[in-house]
Amino acid sequence: MQGIYDWIKNLVYFYILMTAVLHLLPKSNYQKYVRFFGGLLLVVLLVSPVLEFFRHPDVLLERISYESFWQEMDTVRLDLAGLEELQQTAYREEYEKAIAKDISLMAQEENLQTLSAEVKLSRDCRVTSVALSVIPDGGEEGVLIEKITFQDNSSAYPGVRELKQKIVEFYEVADSQVQIMVQEG
Repeated sequence: MQGIYDWIKNLVYFYILMTAVLHLLPKSNYQKYVRFFGGLLLVVLLVSPVLEFFRHPDVLLERISYESFWQEMDTVRLDLAGLEELQQTAYREEYEKAIAKDISLMAQEENLQTLSAEVKLSRDCRVTSVALSVIPDGGEEGVLIEKITFQDNSSAYPGVRELKQKIVEFYEVADSQVQIMVQEG
């Protein structure tokens, strides 16, 4: 905005100077030459902002390149954030599978055969829920599994209670976050 004010100020000064020079000339013979020369200077003054723009096209191109670069960087940041989210989700899913396998091994130690195991992790990779479906494993002949009768059939088996307790202690989850369903053979 200041450049426009300076440009107008220069035009006004030029006009005042030309008027003063024309009035101070002794003869009118020189006035036509002074008017011609003044006209040329006036044209140069009028187009000086345009000439200034074309004299430094590098500045404009540099500014456009600079803005384009930062806009591209913002796009890259958004893309990276999306990739990181996808990568974290993939890691979380793999951890869930690994924990499910680990819980299946714990069940085998308690003579339980795992039918299905599902583990859910939070964003900070803490176990939020465990859903396990098992059947009592008779193992070798002659081995009996003691059955205790409660309303919930998962607590009817001592191995299930011990497995649940191991999961609660090892993965630091609440008892209500671990669900073990026993299917009787």
